[in-house]
Amino acid sequence: MQRTLTLAIPNWNGARFLADTLKSLEVNRPNVRWWFQDCCSTDESLAIARSFAAEHDTIVSEPDTGQPDALNRAFRKMGGEIVGFLNSDDCLLPDAAENVLEAFEREPDIDLVYGDIEIINEAGSVVRLHSGDIQSLNEVLNIYEVWWNQRQWVQPEVFWRRSLADRVGEFNPELDLAFDYEYWVRCFLSGAKVRKIPRVLSRFRLHAGQKSSRSAQAAREIRAVVAKTLAGNPSIPAADARRLRLMLSYDTYQAGDHTLESGRRPAFGAMLLRNPLWLSLEPVRSRLARSLRSRVR
Repeated sequence: MQRTLTLAIPNWNGARFLADTLKSLEVNRPNVRWWFQDCCSTDESLAIARSFAAEHDTIVSEPDTGQPDALNRAFRKMGGEIVGFLNSDDCLLPDAAENVLEAFEREPDIDLVYGDIEIINEAGSVVRLHSGDIQSLNEVLNIYEVWWNQRQWVQPEVFWRRSLADRVGEFNPELDLAFDYEYWVRCFLSGAKVRKIPRVLSRFRLHAGQKSSRSAQAAREIRAVVAKTLAGNPSIPAADARRLRLMLSYDTYQAGDHTLESGRRPAFGAMLLRNPLWLSLEPVRSRLARSLRSRVR
């Protein structure tokens, strides 16, 4: 029986880069089939998808409430034992599907694999190589030293077993930008065993129109996911949880999410008096040191 990687492709008016995405899947045949989940696009997306579709590919166009909802609709129906999703502006590299399927075959107890990824620009030129490195729940929650310190999963390079998807459940439609991060957190909470494939598997395209350019909102959603996870999981080591809560508290203040009735952000000194444990954080100590040096000058 032919091994197959089944990919969901959420799309809304993504015709500009869609042909590149589907061409990248063509070169991975016969190890790939895809489910195109379109949100009533008004551009040429559907015509492009039909021009590339093979016998076992599926094209659906129907209203949805956003990318998480589109993915949930696809995952419910598309089947597949090894799954993932590729946005309609990203690409799979040649032989990536074969490498992913071989990795799962070699290690039957592994639930999720990921590799390296090339970051490309609008023209498709490689800007840089990104190499994620996350192996545990503690690491994925440690957004300051891991996720936001160049060790994050970018997403198109992550693939997992259907059995893990069944354990974890669907993507959270209440999140707009960090729904994939929240999903990876739940994967680790479910006991997922992960393995890195030492190969570049995919390409992530940077361009002005993509959702991931809204970094402030994404950071706010990620902080909320971490805070909720810490509150609901006493199994996380107490020292790690305490330090993360302090960082979240200070980071939230820095982001301007603390406001007074007047609408102003509270003064740093006043917040420090209310949160003296902030002094254990290196960014806070550095801020105080800079302030003292400026006053001495």
